[in-house]
Amino acid sequence: MWFDVIVAGLTSGSLYCLVAVGFNILYRPTKVFNFAQGDFVMVGSMASALLITQLKWSWLPAFAAAMAAVAALSLLVERVAVAPVLRRSSNGTAWIITTLAVAMIMSNIVGKIWGADPIVVNAPAPLSNDLLSWQGINISSYQIALIVLTILLVVVVELLYGSLWGKAAMAVAEDRDAALLRGFDPVSISRWSFALGGAFAGLTGALASPVLSASTALGGMLLLKGFAAAAIGGLGSNRGALVAGYAIGLSEAASALLLSPGYHNTVMLVLVLAILLVRPGGLLSSLEARTV
Repeated sequence: MWFDVIVAGLTSGSLYCLVAVGFNILYRPTKVFNFAQGDFVMVGSMASALLITQLKWSWLPAFAAAMAAVAALSLLVERVAVAPVLRRSSNGTAWIITTLAVAMIMSNIVGKIWGADPIVVNAPAPLSNDLLSWQGINISSYQIALIVLTILLVVVVELLYGSLWGKAAMAVAEDRDAALLRGFDPVSISRWSFALGGAFAGLTGALASPVLSASTALGGMLLLKGFAAAAIGGLGSNRGALVAGYAIGLSEAASALLLSPGYHNTVMLVLVLAILLVRPGGLLSSLEARTV
């Protein structure tokens, strides 16, 4: 019984972690928390599902197309809803309203075009959603692949910050003016961050489809869970997002068994509150106090 809880928690926690990492890719260099990120995941899920189920595309081209489409959409949102706000006030938070507005618009447009009915997507061959039993553990090959891939993606994103682009992004995050003086263009770095964050959201949505099915309801749910994982993991910390995503997933699965599935959001919010009261910056926050 408890093995099944662990499997369910790790599966859902993997998706929460991936959403949180997408938030972090944007947040590190821009200090903008894009509240449309959940709907980017939803668009990636719907796009890949339609390509696979209706147009009969194979998985890899569908994944690539979904990532490219959401990356382009993310760049458009940056140009229309974020960059104008930051130009007027780099320290303002009006992007909260603009990105929330974008999320609502996207959700309504997608709902009008594709409807609210979920699209069931099979796992890509040779993987399957059929459960395999081993030593009392019931788990599918797709769940194993999703958990392993999530850990690998976090490692790859962390390695990316050791590249020239990653170091430039970290320099912009530390001090935009100083980074500009050193030859790094904060505007260009921000655009690349939105493109990469959008592509990552598209990939997350495609990976979520065989587990949760593709639907317009996916955006709001994953936005909340991804936000929680990013917050308690420490904003900007991808390793923290990994730990927090699994903590949320496991707590939800345990609460569904011990209490009721209806309490999973309450349990998650209690977990967030408890951790942030003890660690306001998150579990693995890299925030440091400064003397100015």
